[in-house]
Amino acid sequence: MDCVSMAPASYHFLMDGKYTRFADWRFVHKARLNLVPLNANKNGPLPAERNCRRCGKWVETLPHVLNHCTSYSAAWQMRHNAVLARIETAIAYRGTILSENQAIGPNHLRPDLVAEIDGTIFIVDVTVPFENRRDAFRLARERKVAKYHELIPHYKNLGYQDVHIVPIVVGSLGAWDPENDLFLKRVATRSYLTVLRKLCVSECIRWSRDIYVQHLTGAQQYSRSSTNAIPLELPSTTEVPAIQDNSQANTASNSNDNRDACETQTQVSQRYQEPSPTMEANIVDM
Repeated sequence: MDCVSMAPASYHFLMDGKYTRFADWRFVHKARLNLVPLNANKNGPLPAERNCRRCGKWVETLPHVLNHCTSYSAAWQMRHNAVLARIETAIAYRGTILSENQAIGPNHLRPDLVAEIDGTIFIVDVTVPFENRRDAFRLARERKVAKYHELIPHYKNLGYQDVHIVPIVVGSLGAWDPENDLFLKRVATRSYLTVLRKLCVSECIRWSRDIYVQHLTGAQQYSRSSTNAIPLELPSTTEVPAIQDNSQANTASNSNDNRDACETQTQVSQRYQEPSPTMEANIVDM
């Protein structure tokens, strides 16, 4: 909870549940309080066998399941890519993406994104550590800076004067690092940055919940070709006024009422009779 308290976006769903599934809601509060049942984390006496039920190599704790058990490396990558897709969308509206996950420099490092904004190079890399207090975020950020530091002279030799390394840190249980905002304020409007934080937080919670449920049940909660469950919200090039003219508001309201009235009962019944995906049968809500 120490990391969660750093930014209001980390608990944005408490009041309205926006961008958050019911299953995620039931999982995240227990997980943040370390109350989810695991071999090394149970009420009462702990079992004699505390190792991970999947890999069997390490003690089965929540950090191990969400961030270290290699049985779910594909899900880690999808969780990482879900956050990266949000960040890339914001950057693309403000600057130019020069490379994405491409080998760069003498050691062929692969940062997630290299972007040019107003003549400045930004080396952006997303990381999703477990929220083991604020030091976990600080260390994750320092590791990324140290890893890509050698690319600074590489780009300066190409003629760029300013080169910056930008780690984007979001906890696996949805804690948002406020230091992300130092860069994101340059590429996103204030209104879209508010939405972007919430989307990244909810993405991490969603994927971590699916990893945890798969760990307990063995039922995979996603497909290899999974896309973002939360629809992408593209930033607008201009800010939308918070207060609209009353006549425009009334016209829009009447138009919506008329459109809703035109939907027949047959259309409604057909919509709710659509078959659900086969994978939904295997999902276990926590």
